[in-house]
Amino acid sequence: MSKFKKINFEINKESIIWIVFMLALFVVIVIFNKTLNYNKPGDRPVGIEYAKAEVISIVSEELEPDPDFSYINIGKQQLELKIISGEEKDKIIFINNFIGRVDNKPAKVGTKFIISSYDNFITTVIVNYSRELSIYALVLIFIFIVIFIGKLKGMKSLFSLAVTMICVIFLFIPLIIIGVNPILSSIIIVILSTGITMLSLNGFSKKTIVACLSCILCTAIAGILAYLFGVITNISSFNTYEAEDLLFVAQKTSLRVKDLLFAGIIIASLGAIMDTTMSITSSIFEMHEVNNKLTSSQLFTSGMNIGKDVMGTMTNTLILAFTGSSINIVVIYFMYNLPYIQLINIDSIVIEIIQGISGGIALVLSIPIAAFASSKLAVNHAINESVLGDEF
Repeated sequence: MSKFKKINFEINKESIIWIVFMLALFVVIVIFNKTLNYNKPGDRPVGIEYAKAEVISIVSEELEPDPDFSYINIGKQQLELKIISGEEKDKIIFINNFIGRVDNKPAKVGTKFIISSYDNFITTVIVNYSRELSIYALVLIFIFIVIFIGKLKGMKSLFSLAVTMICVIFLFIPLIIIGVNPILSSIIIVILSTGITMLSLNGFSKKTIVACLSCILCTAIAGILAYLFGVITNISSFNTYEAEDLLFVAQKTSLRVKDLLFAGIIIASLGAIMDTTMSITSSIFEMHEVNNKLTSSQLFTSGMNIGKDVMGTMTNTLILAFTGSSINIVVIYFMYNLPYIQLINIDSIVIEIIQGISGGIALVLSIPIAAFASSKLAVNHAINESVLGDEF
């Protein structure tokens, strides 16, 4: 009975510590963002009002297929819109909708747009389609499927994902805005995200510690490799398509643009590496639980065999994620039929290669690191428990 009470007290104590830590983290993030002060970009929209509007009729329409791309309609529509949000709600306005090849937003009755104006919608511009309801629906489907399949683990996964996104948006970005090195900021996010995710899913245990430390170490390796080869190949954030915009918004601020690329690589590599380290660590501890006669060497060999199976798919996942994000550029370069000597040295191609390969190397290294650490700790943990049990 006393033993039960002791275990129950320890569980409650861990839960209290966890809740206090999470509350403290959220308080820090809220205060940090409330007190965040920085120079806004000089061209930021000032005095512009945004609202949602619905097309209630198409007054006139002049559309025809593009002469070069028959599947694209271009031309002009005159629309009657009803504003359905904001201070001017229910106001009826008329607007010309110019439809081009790229800025292609054809409308029909019932289409909802986001519109903007600087003069109470006397002059109005169509900014975008209103897409938030579709986004919310997709998110809800995702949440439902995760909870339905994963039950409690699924809920914990969603919690970890939400905390990670909050840390990226409301901690990482503010940190780099006030001048903290982007690489250091990304490492802080990696430590927080890894710790919160692993502890949420598996609780505080030696298995969790091994997985956390392996993940953090290997993610750091990805960042170091990316930074090293970035220096060797003269690649940094200045070589990205967003460099000019970044330099513009960074004027008169402490934002350090140069290392943002490598911080992004560290954060992008985290998910795949976390998955690999947790899979291997969990498998080794599970095998030892089933058969505690397995030696450290046998556990390590089994972990490596499992890791080899995981390695191919996870490496593909990581590299294809980077490649898929730049597929438009790949298609363009392919169509231009550039010679290899030019293609292999283009900034964007070099960046994708460094991102994919450095992350892939770190992921592959995470297999022996996680397997070695967990095989050693699993056996030592069992020996310590046995000794303590005999003494007791």
